[in-house]
Amino acid sequence: MQPYTSIAPVYDTILRHVNYQEWYEYIRAVMERYAPAAVTVLELGCGTGRFGAKFSNDGYAIYGIDRSLSMLAVAKARAFLNFRIFCADITRFSLARPADFIFSVHDTMNYLLEPDDMSRVFACAREAMHERSAFLFDITTEYNIYANFAGKTTRHQLRDGWVEWSNEYDAGSRLVRSILRYHRHQGGTVTEEHLQRIYTAEEADSLATHAGLEVMGVFGDYTFEPPQSDTIMINVVTRRG
Repeated sequence: MQPYTSIAPVYDTILRHVNYQEWYEYIRAVMERYAPAAVTVLELGCGTGRFGAKFSNDGYAIYGIDRSLSMLAVAKARAFLNFRIFCADITRFSLARPADFIFSVHDTMNYLLEPDDMSRVFACAREAMHERSAFLFDITTEYNIYANFAGKTTRHQLRDGWVEWSNEYDAGSRLVRSILRYHRHQGGTVTEEHLQRIYTAEEADSLATHAGLEVMGVFGDYTFEPPQSDTIMINVVTRRG
């Protein structure tokens, strides 16, 4: 089964430990630092719409795109006020008007298995920006995979069953293979396979630059500090070059 299909209705429950408000405040801080006049916001890989609802509540016009119809079905309940959602591939999208601020977080970029795919996202983002826009994206690190995922299995209890999440990492290909098995109390198990690629900050910087973006800042773990050897997520801020 395609990623984010069967688990879409329980995705927010699986990630109930995540502090989305704190995360949102960091994204806002980046926007206010690098695109202080932003009014329109675009999220690439919006998932269930947690951030879109927060931007909308704060008066921004926010657009979210995702290629998973199942995740967008959940996001639909949050798509009110100025929050609009669309089904699209982030490697092939365009906007009628440029966005003031674009962001893509929660390792969405790691789902791009080929550098050419990441380059296409950067090219699309560049065309969707103007000279005062900013684009924030993150990538998960190899340290994070070894510390928290490789060879590990976790179990997430749900009201109607549980999800078993197991992970393997191939250092040669730098591919993370995750198997999510959704076991329902009423019977039946649904399995999804997720593949992600680990990119270094240098690779992401080079791909962004070649796509016509200028890197303005590289930070670690949703701070404004440089990444360290034990950084979990690298945050990159760019603008149209």
